Amino acid sequence: MSNKAGSGRYSNGAARRKCKARHIAAEGPIPICALCGKPIDLTLKTPHPLSCELDEIIPFSRGGSPVSFDNTQLAHRICNQRKGNKITTTGHQNTKQPQNTIPISRQW
Repeated sequence: MSNKAGSGRYSNGAARRKCKARHIAAEGPIPICALCGKPIDLTLKTPHPLSCELDEIIPFSRGGSPVSFDNTQLAHRICNQRKGNKITTTGHQNTKQPQNTIPISRQW
């Protein structure tokens, strides 16, 4: 079992809570999940899949800062878990167009 005490994410708990509060204040009364685009209910607590979490745009495991305001965003817990340590493009994942599609025109 690994020791999480030495990792940067867990040793900066107060800084992450402060960054999360800053994101919530910037978003307004109903924050939006950066990954799915749906509203986040702030009354739900951590074990709930739709609770609010701080997601790193560039994951800590790939060299991103876990406490930088520019590298973090609000997301649902389940969305953040599905993302894992992948680097995604900005914007909502569910609105991404599939790549390698051929435009079809019916205008003869």
